[in-house]
Amino acid sequence: MASPGTIPIKINNLCKDYRSGFLMKKVRVLNDLSLEVREGEVFGFLGPNGAGKTTTLKILMGLVYPSEGSASIWGESSTRVSVRRDVGYLPESPYFYDYLTGWELMGFYAKLYGLSNPKDRIESLMELVGLGKAAHLQLRKYSKGMLQRIGLAQTLVHDPPLVILDEPMSGLDPIGRKEIRDILFRLKDQGKTVF
Repeated sequence: MASPGTIPIKINNLCKDYRSGFLMKKVRVLNDLSLEVREGEVFGFLGPNGAGKTTTLKILMGLVYPSEGSASIWGESSTRVSVRRDVGYLPESPYFYDYLTGWELMGFYAKLYGLSNPKDRIESLMELVGLGKAAHLQLRKYSKGMLQRIGLAQTLVHDPPLVILDEPMSGLDPIGRKEIRDILFRLKDQGKTVF
């Protein structure tokens, strides 16, 4: 559980190697990364394609394991499942069941997190991401930008103190990018940490 004063994300000398090709040659995709993300900070993690940004986020979320070094969330190893209870995560290419409506998707995630009466929470999040009028459309009718917005909303459904977003502005037009940036700063104003 997140406790005040604990560093939300701390990475020390993180490296990740993959085996590739017929000879299973070792390829290093992440080399000696160290960083800290402080509580209440919006931390932009930038770098060129192939620099290891997504790999780093996958390590933080326990989806892959580091070859060397360590990563912690709220002072505990990122390999522990329990630390992710306080994290909202939006992957680079989220997949949603497209026969669901936006409202149904949000209800599904609310149930996964054990929220008993999520109606008001869902309504406020749908408005926050600009999908209030599209809440009852099937996701197959959403544009790429709308899917990105619903992804952000589902990331926030359980009100996590730490939000990890991989390419959160992918597929958004310039106005949509500004709106998402404004949302990120509103999250900061609420005391959330955004990576």
